[in-house]
Amino acid sequence: MPTLSAVYAQDNTDSVDESESDDGEVKETSAQIIDELNRAYTYSTYYTTHKDDPRPDAEVIINGVDFIAQGDENEGYIDTIEGVEAYVWPGEVGYVEYPFTIEEEGIYNIEITYYALASVSNDIELSFFIDGESPYSTADRIVLSKCWVDEEDSYTIDENGVKTFNVDENDNQIRPSLTEYLTWQTSPLKDTDGLFNDPLIFNFTEGEHVLRIESQKARLAIAQIRIYNEEPTPAAADAENVTTDESVASQTTGIYIPLEGEMADYKSDVTLYATYDRSTYLTSPSDPVLMRYNTIGLENWKSSGQTVTWKFTMPEDGWVKIGIRGKQNQMRGLYSNRRLYIDGEVPCEEAEAVKFYYSESWQCVTPTDADGNTIYFWLEAGEHEIALEAVPGEIGDIMRRLDDLVFYLNSYYRQILQITSPTPDEYNTYMIDKQIPSIIPDFQIYADELRAVKDDIETLAGTAGTEAVSLETMAQLLDKCIERPDNIPSMLGQLKDDITSLSQWMTDYRSQYLEVDLIEIVSADNEFSSVKENFLKSLAFSFKSFLGSFFQDYNVLSSDEDGALNVWVSLGRDQAQIVKELVDSYFVPETGIKTSINLVQGGILEATLAGKGPDVALFIGGDLPIQLAARDCIVDLSEFEDYEEITERFAPNIMTLYTYQEGNEKGVYGLPISQTFSMMFYRSDVLQSFGFTDVPEDWDQLIEMLPTLQRSYMGIGLSFDVFGTFMVQRGLNYYNEMKTATIFDDPLAVDAFETWTKFYTTYSFEQTFDAFSRFRTGEYPIIITGYTFYNQLYMAAPEIRGLWDFEVMPGYRNADGTVNHSTTSASSGGIIFSKLNQEQREDAWELLKWFTSAEIQSEYGRSIEALLGPLGRFDTANMEALTQLSWSRSEVDKILEQMEATVEIDIIPATYIVTRNITNAFRETVNLNKNPRDTFLWFNRDTNDEILRKYEEMGIEIPASTGN
Repeated sequence: MPTLSAVYAQDNTDSVDESESDDGEVKETSAQIIDELNRAYTYSTYYTTHKDDPRPDAEVIINGVDFIAQGDENEGYIDTIEGVEAYVWPGEVGYVEYPFTIEEEGIYNIEITYYALASVSNDIELSFFIDGESPYSTADRIVLSKCWVDEEDSYTIDENGVKTFNVDENDNQIRPSLTEYLTWQTSPLKDTDGLFNDPLIFNFTEGEHVLRIESQKARLAIAQIRIYNEEPTPAAADAENVTTDESVASQTTGIYIPLEGEMADYKSDVTLYATYDRSTYLTSPSDPVLMRYNTIGLENWKSSGQTVTWKFTMPEDGWVKIGIRGKQNQMRGLYSNRRLYIDGEVPCEEAEAVKFYYSESWQCVTPTDADGNTIYFWLEAGEHEIALEAVPGEIGDIMRRLDDLVFYLNSYYRQILQITSPTPDEYNTYMIDKQIPSIIPDFQIYADELRAVKDDIETLAGTAGTEAVSLETMAQLLDKCIERPDNIPSMLGQLKDDITSLSQWMTDYRSQYLEVDLIEIVSADNEFSSVKENFLKSLAFSFKSFLGSFFQDYNVLSSDEDGALNVWVSLGRDQAQIVKELVDSYFVPETGIKTSINLVQGGILEATLAGKGPDVALFIGGDLPIQLAARDCIVDLSEFEDYEEITERFAPNIMTLYTYQEGNEKGVYGLPISQTFSMMFYRSDVLQSFGFTDVPEDWDQLIEMLPTLQRSYMGIGLSFDVFGTFMVQRGLNYYNEMKTATIFDDPLAVDAFETWTKFYTTYSFEQTFDAFSRFRTGEYPIIITGYTFYNQLYMAAPEIRGLWDFEVMPGYRNADGTVNHSTTSASSGGIIFSKLNQEQREDAWELLKWFTSAEIQSEYGRSIEALLGPLGRFDTANMEALTQLSWSRSEVDKILEQMEATVEIDIIPATYIVTRNITNAFRETVNLNKNPRDTFLWFNRDTNDEILRKYEEMGIEIPASTGN
């Protein structure tokens, strides 16, 4: 049985009971103790404790080859890479240990020189332990970035060295794909949560120590680890090769070096691809009609640590100023920060956080000193690099304070909930301030802190606006709670809403959005390009754009060549564009099969029946493949010779979703592309506060947890579509062998239905709920839902990282003691239409095989994640490709375990009535308190009648025997 993965395991205690010590002082609840222990493990707490400790002027160098131990599947070795001797860590998991000696006690930074080996992951994730212990939670999830560049075949360079992106048949530019650039990098260990500008600190005592590095996503070479102290960056007035004196800078003339944002040479993140802005003619380059990728950043350049680098050549020694044409139109009232590097160094303190204030239009930002004087930099003739790194700036300290506030407010919300229930009795005072004695003084502290933070935000913004209204709203609510503690129960709903609103505000404003169009490096005698629009030019640009919208079809991604496969893709434009780029870059050159990709949303069945459908359709889900198969519209893929070999790519039972049966004849009418299924997510900190040390392995164990949770008005979230799971865990499907009737009159099927409805009738589960909000607050410490819920939690709930995990579904315990963790899944796939002749069918089959292969599925998945970030992580059906996406080893192992346990429900032409009547039976049982067995069987008779009627309507012969 999996154990809870939070840091502190606790004994079984009643989470809301309080007792008095001998001196009458009220003790903290176990929930408060757990919360404080978990909060003490954060880097913010560690930093506050140690920030004023001595910083010795000392340095310790650890060579990568001087390791003393390694293990857990890590079979590293010593090798020389690009002339550097290093320890090579070829696998993803394991550990390596290094000894070192500290001569003087104090706090230090750690820097690592590494070489990212070619791999399928987007970055490297490591955990650092000192003498066997992790100093804080952030050290458990250190991220080292890789280096990414545009694919060489995605652009051309003319004789003048000008780089231009490739265009498609319609003269629209194609977004360049990114590929890894293997090189040595040196980086300090940094905060991954976007709260600190400076490298992480580690407190070391004098003497010998052991540094242990563990990983779930390694594949790197380590040349050196340096333990040191970061030198403070001097102000412009004191820095070398920096001046604000115009008379000095004016000695250099005639230099103008433009750097297009989208043409950046190196990116630290795979999401930092070229973007586009079509709002104005000022964007360089621009076109009112055609697609031109002309910027970088937008919403993808918002996370702390993301860095973009441009190379340039200085024609002569001289002084230059730097102008950055950027746009930050996301954080109204505040600004985004970028740390400026020149040749890998921050030249002066003012370059540590260059500010980009909110603006709907382009602005030119140049580094200045405190008096507003332009800063000039001395550069020698030759090759140089300029880089911009997203950093939190002053907002980081504000977010740290708010992180603590939200954490403790959520803790108090749960404690109040455990006393009052979600629907407090208006005639009961509950005496919250007596049951939780610390709540009123703490609420006063929180209200004061919220207003102090609000004042700090307004100081940073330079105006008293409405951007921090969530903070004032929260503070006013706390004031009401302090003034009238008896009214706290009646304000419980508002408390939850205001905490949610504050959390969302933090998520929005901790991001460092920026879009960059152009960087100009110029001498003092040159001006930066104007960012003021000319009215007539703007009018002409808008008019041309308007006219072009009548002639440019953005749904046609390829030209319709004679004889080309007509492929319809049911996705968004950007995703469909990636499909097209993959087809153009790999499939067509490799096979010579002409292919036309078109973006179409819905209407495939109607178009096909009208004779205007596609040759191939991708990402077709639900029952549509079976509906088309029943009408002889698509091809039986099992007729191809290598069909069996191809299906080995997928989960063992998934082809059931694409199998159609008439009588004794079966055919398979699609190949799966995506697959999603439910898993169990849990809050380890909340469960431990109730004394649970293990997550439930079967449904009985989950039910046994309910009294403890529900006694404190906590709950468990269950997705609505789990009836199929209860069926397959009992070894059942929905239909008889001939698919002419259901088997819902089987006693085990009735038991499955009764088990399902009992969660709602007996255990009072909610039918609909906000899974993200309930899990974030801890109201629902267990939620069973689709595994892509992980993506949302990881991106949108940073304050609970490290406090949650996921596992396979609870299972059905068989008589022999084994547990069946089976579940059903949903899938979308690719289909071939039967209007094609045999040669065309073979070409279409080649396309489906190619697109569902591990190589292309992983490439598509990485491209989608680069486009949308972790929220867009692709739920591929190819099991090998899944291992090549950005999941850690432990995560992908759990997903694959559940994936291999999926058992699918057959789809028939009358599936609509089956799902409808299951829902109807559920609602009558739960909402109208009907007998579950009688209700289920009554609706089943109607279901079976409709199944037969549907077969007759479609002219499908019904076998003589239609018994169950």
